[in-house]
Amino acid sequence: MPNYDFSTLGPLDFEQLACDLVNANYEKRGLEGSFRTFGPGRDKGIDLLLSTSTNNYEAIGQVKHYIKSTFSKLLYDLKNTERDKVFHLKPNRYIVVTSLELSPQNKLAIKEIFDPFIVSLDDIYGRQDLNILLRSNRNIEENHYKLWFSSSIVLNKILNYKFQGRQKEFTDIVLKRRFRLFVETQNFHKAKYILNQNKFIIITGEPGVGKSTLSDMMIYDFIKDDYQLNIIYDDIKEIEINLLDDDSKQVFYFDDFLGHTQAEILKSKSAENALIRIISRIENLDNKFLILNTRKFILTSFLDESERFRKFNPLRSEAKIELQSYSYGVKRRMLDNHILESELSIEQIDVIKKLAPKLCQHDNFTPRIIDFFTGERVLELNTIDYEVFILNNLKNPKEIWNHAYSFQINDYERFLLNTLYSLKSEVTKKDLEVAYNGRLNYEVEHNNYSKPLNSFNDSLRRLNNGFIVINDRSIFIDHEFETTETLTIIGFINPSLEDFLKYYIHNNKPEIERVLLSSKFIKQWYFFYTPYVSSKKDISKLLLNFFTKNSYKLALKGDNFNNLYLISIFEYYFNGTKNTHSTIDSLMKIENWSFLNENNNTSFYSKKFLNDVKSNSKLNRTISNFHSDFFFFSLINEETLDSFLELFQLFSRHYEFQIEDNLIKTSKYSTILFNHLKFLFDQEVEDQYNFLNTINTEEDINLEIASKLEKNKEFILNSIFSSFKINLEIFRTQDWNYKASINLTDSTSKNMKDSSDYDLYADQISFYYAEDEYSIDYLFENQNISLDDLISEMFNGINNNKKSNPNDDINDDIDFFKDLDGIESDELPF
Repeated sequence: MPNYDFSTLGPLDFEQLACDLVNANYEKRGLEGSFRTFGPGRDKGIDLLLSTSTNNYEAIGQVKHYIKSTFSKLLYDLKNTERDKVFHLKPNRYIVVTSLELSPQNKLAIKEIFDPFIVSLDDIYGRQDLNILLRSNRNIEENHYKLWFSSSIVLNKILNYKFQGRQKEFTDIVLKRRFRLFVETQNFHKAKYILNQNKFIIITGEPGVGKSTLSDMMIYDFIKDDYQLNIIYDDIKEIEINLLDDDSKQVFYFDDFLGHTQAEILKSKSAENALIRIISRIENLDNKFLILNTRKFILTSFLDESERFRKFNPLRSEAKIELQSYSYGVKRRMLDNHILESELSIEQIDVIKKLAPKLCQHDNFTPRIIDFFTGERVLELNTIDYEVFILNNLKNPKEIWNHAYSFQINDYERFLLNTLYSLKSEVTKKDLEVAYNGRLNYEVEHNNYSKPLNSFNDSLRRLNNGFIVINDRSIFIDHEFETTETLTIIGFINPSLEDFLKYYIHNNKPEIERVLLSSKFIKQWYFFYTPYVSSKKDISKLLLNFFTKNSYKLALKGDNFNNLYLISIFEYYFNGTKNTHSTIDSLMKIENWSFLNENNNTSFYSKKFLNDVKSNSKLNRTISNFHSDFFFFSLINEETLDSFLELFQLFSRHYEFQIEDNLIKTSKYSTILFNHLKFLFDQEVEDQYNFLNTINTEEDINLEIASKLEKNKEFILNSIFSSFKINLEIFRTQDWNYKASINLTDSTSKNMKDSSDYDLYADQISFYYAEDEYSIDYLFENQNISLDDLISEMFNGINNNKKSNPNDDINDDIDFFKDLDGIESDELPF
C-alpha cells in the first residue's frame, strides 16, 4: 500500500501528478471535463485549468509542493498571494492540492479563505488524499517513475545501502534532490529497455551529457527491487570474483570501464577476453545485469584496437546519450528544475530566465553546465557579472571552473588541486599529503611562500564537497583470498574540473615544471610525459637535469622497486637511448621483482621496454642476467594465452632465457607456472568455444581457431612443459559452419526484433514520458501570447499549444519567495 511523501518529485513533476489524480477523481465523481497544466511560465494563480466552451475558467486549481515547510506557511501563501487572483478570475470551482498532510480543521481553514469558490472539502487534496487516489489508480502510480522513490520503504533501501566509496552521495537530502532534478527522457527508458533485453548496457556520450546520472537512476531502480549492487573501480575482473552462478539478484556498475587515456585503452585490451566472458556469463544467468559507462571516442578507439571485442558486437547494447537527442523542452525542464532547487537570488533568477532560450538552444548546452550556472559558486555574483559569467562560459565551457579556481580559493588550495591532478585525479590521502608537502616545500624555498600550520588538512576541509570528494574505500590487496584494506581516497568532485585542469595545466609549462620539480612520485612524471607517446624534445632540459639528479628520491628511500623500474624505463626514453648507464644503474638496484605481479600499469610499460631494448647490447646483457624472479613474475602476470606465449618467446629468443635453467629447476616456480599456463589455455579454449557457439557468423573460422590452438599446444609441449595436456577435438568434430549460419539468423532476427520491440515500447510510454510532453510547455515561449488568448484559442480550434512570454515567472512558487521576508530559508516550500 503506497505511502508517499512526494519528496523526490520537483514542483513540476508534482504538478503533473496532481493533474492526473484530480482528473481521475473527477471521472470517478462523475464530474465533466478534464484539467490540464500549462507548465512553467504561467501565472495568474492557475496551475490546473478546466475550460469549457462557455467558461474559460470553469475550474482552476493551485498546486503547492511544500517539502520542508509547514501548514502555517501554506495558509500564509494562499491568503496573501493566491486569494486575490482567485477572486479576480471568479471560477465556478477552485481546487487546492498540496503535498502537506492536512487535517479536517486545516481543510476548513483553506475553504474559508476561498469561500464561495471552493465548493466542497473534497476539492482540497492533502498528502493522505493523494495516496488514497494512487491506491485506486495504479496506472498513474506506475507512470510516474520518480514517485516510487518517495516511498519511505524504497528510499530507505537506497539510503541504507552500503555504497562503497560513495557514502556521501547517498544521504537523504542529496538523494531526494537528485530525483527532483532528474528529467525523464526517452534516453532513460530506451536504456532501461536495452538493459532488460540484453542483460548489459554500454552507455556512451561526451562529458557532461548525463551518463552517470542515467546510470545512477537505473541503479536505484535495481536496489528498489532488492538487487545487490557491486560497484567496480579498477579491474573488470572484480566482477568474476563477485558474480554468483545462481538466481540471486546482482547488478554490476563500472564507470569509465575503459579508462581515460590511450595507454589505459591498450591496458584494457588485455582484459578483452575477460570482458567478453563476463558478459556471456551474465547473459546466461537470471537476475544478473551489467552497466558500463565510457566516453564515445574511448569506446571507438578500443574497438579499433580489439578485433575480438569488435566481433563480439558490444554496440548491440550501446545506449548513446547525445545532446542532439534532448529536445528543447527537455533542456528547459532541466533548467527549470535546477532553478527551483537553487539558492539563486530573485535577481539572478530573472537573469537566467531571460537567457533561457539562448542557453537551451546553444551547442554547448549540457546538464553539467546548467548545474554549474545554478550552483553555489555563482551566488556571490551580481546580476551584471552573473550574465557575463553565463555567456562567457557558455561560449567556452572549458573555462567553466576558471572563476572558482582563480578567485574562490587560495594558492595553497590550488597547489593541492594541481598536485591531485598530477596523481591521475584520484589518490590515497596518505600519498596526496606526501606530494602536497613536496609542492609546499618547493614554493617556500623558491617562491617565498610561508608555511602555514596544518595547511594540508585545512585545504582539504575547504575544498571538500566544493572541488573534491573524500571517501573511504575497500581496496583488494589479494584477489585470490579476497583480502581488502580500507583506504581514504580523494578525487575531484566533478569530471569537468579535471577537464578544466587538463586545459589549464597542459597549456602552462611553468606550472608543469613546478609540479615536477616538487614531485614525490614517478607516476607524476609519467602523467605528463608518457614513454612511447611523448618524445624527448617535448621535455625541457631543466626537467631532464632535475630528473637525472633526483630520480632516486622518487623511489621513496630506494626501497620501492616498482618505482625504480619505472624510473629506469623513463630514463631510457627521455634521457637518451645511447647513454644507458643511468638506466642500467637503476635496474641493478632492484632486488625484488614481485611487484610485476601486483602492478598492471608497470607490466604494461615493461613489455614495450623489453621489446625496444632487445637490440641494445648493454641493456640486453643486464636484463639477461636478472634473477629468475624477473622472468617468473613477468610471465605469471600475463592474463591471456597469447600474451603469455608472446612474452615467453621474447625472453627465450632475445634474452638468453632457458625455461629449464631459469624456472623449472625450482619446483615452486614450475608448479605455479604450469598451473597458470593451464588456466590460460583452458580459458582460451572456453572463450573460443563460446565465441563459435554464440557469436561467430563466418564460415570456417573454427579451422583457423583450431589450427592456432594446436600450434600453441605444440609449442608448449616442445618448449615449455612436455607433460602439458589439452583436448581440442571439440573444434573439429562439430559442424561449426551450420552453427555460424544459425548465429547469423539469430543475430539478424534479434536485431529486427529489438528494433520492432523498442518502437512498440516507445509508443506505449510516449504519453507520459516522450520529450514532446515537455516541449509543449515551451514551444511558443518567444511569442507574446497571454494565458487568456491561449485559453480562448483552445476552444476556437486554432492552437492549444502556444506559449507565454519568457519574462513570465517560471512558476508561482518563485513569487512566493518575494513575499516571505523574515522567513527562514529551511522553511521554504521545496
